[in-house]
Amino acid sequence: MAIFHSEVHYDRLITDLSKCCLTESVCGTCDKSSCIIGYAENCIINCAKNKVTYVEGGDANVPTTDFRLYEVEELEKGIAHILKMCRSCKEVHYDQCIISVVRNCYEIGLFGDTLPYEGNNLRYLNYLNTHHPQNAAQIIEEFHRTTYADQAVDEIEEFKK
Repeated sequence: MAIFHSEVHYDRLITDLSKCCLTESVCGTCDKSSCIIGYAENCIINCAKNKVTYVEGGDANVPTTDFRLYEVEELEKGIAHILKMCRSCKEVHYDQCIISVVRNCYEIGLFGDTLPYEGNNLRYLNYLNTHHPQNAAQIIEEFHRTTYADQAVDEIEEFKK
């Protein structure tokens, strides 16, 4: 079952993403259209405004050639937080879900490519532990430490403006 609009913590998503950015002091100029952070932020804002939880063509349009540098620890935390919001849909996993699109953006920044996701957080974390052990420990620790309230409705009010 897909995530409901009221379950998406939009404010947390934007906050997590902004912590990954090293700003123009590293990049030189800000080109949000070719940046994973800018792309993900745009997708999140559009979902919040339109009250949907999917990005049409979102997975296919992630800027996979973004080779900028990002805050590694914040990318790891972002993956853990996004997994905590995920419903682990298993067979009905939808690659255009906002949660999946944002996770793909974090993966590009951290690993240089998207990773296989079968709609199951535990399998994903196991995959990370096997293939990316240098990052897995921090992601798993943050995943276990993170909790969210059942609803994120208050955060939606900010995006209605």
